[in-house]
Amino acid sequence: MKNTFNTVLLGLAITTVYAASNSAIAQNTLRPTYDAKAVAQASAAKEPAGLRSAAEAGLRSLITDITKDLKANSLPDAFPFDVNDLSELKNAKLGLGFEVFSAHPQTLLAGGRPFEQMLLGTGVWNFVVLSDDHPIALLEMEKVNGKWQVNGAGASKLAQDVQATSVSHAGKNAFRFVRIYQATADFMEVKDIEGRARYAPLLAARQSLRMSAPSAEVLPGASADVLPELQEAVRGHLARFGK
Repeated sequence: MKNTFNTVLLGLAITTVYAASNSAIAQNTLRPTYDAKAVAQASAAKEPAGLRSAAEAGLRSLITDITKDLKANSLPDAFPFDVNDLSELKNAKLGLGFEVFSAHPQTLLAGGRPFEQMLLGTGVWNFVVLSDDHPIALLEMEKVNGKWQVNGAGASKLAQDVQATSVSHAGKNAFRFVRIYQATADFMEVKDIEGRARYAPLLAARQSLRMSAPSAEVLPGASADVLPELQEAVRGHLARFGK
């Protein structure tokens, strides 16, 4: 009887390991292979004409404006760029660019379709600002009266998060940046190799919705995995603030 019981336990253990192994294989099979050049090209292909050149000019102008009265070794509180010394800004350049996508709260609450079909572009674009290939800020751009202008710069932690998450999860189609304002939540929408949308929670979503960042070996959640929590957060926000 004892031997039979041990045999059953061994069988269960083998089955569990086998199932876990198959799950890991399936995850790796669906994960896209990261190609930095392909991601950069796919991201750049989505940028409106003239946006990047306006952003480059805006970045240089912004750096000049905020540093002209500063001493070489002094950085004020709340400085928008994550640098240790002003000299690092001499090498600042633009990296990945992406539009901010969002969904109307009532559309989100109504449901009835996949999350990716609810999202619309806001017209606001961000660029990761790099210094020696290290993300030091995001530069926000928006078209006003037909001209692209800088809205501001900062959010270095988010810039670093976007860069790292794109390396872990973005494939040849790059990604979409999703911001649900009423939930205080940001996501990176990527596609698995079968073309299905997946959502990696970025810093704000991990904090506000208490979500965990998927490791590089694990596929981010599908639409059905993130939508219920977003709906709950949006519903709570509307109940408190009405909009």
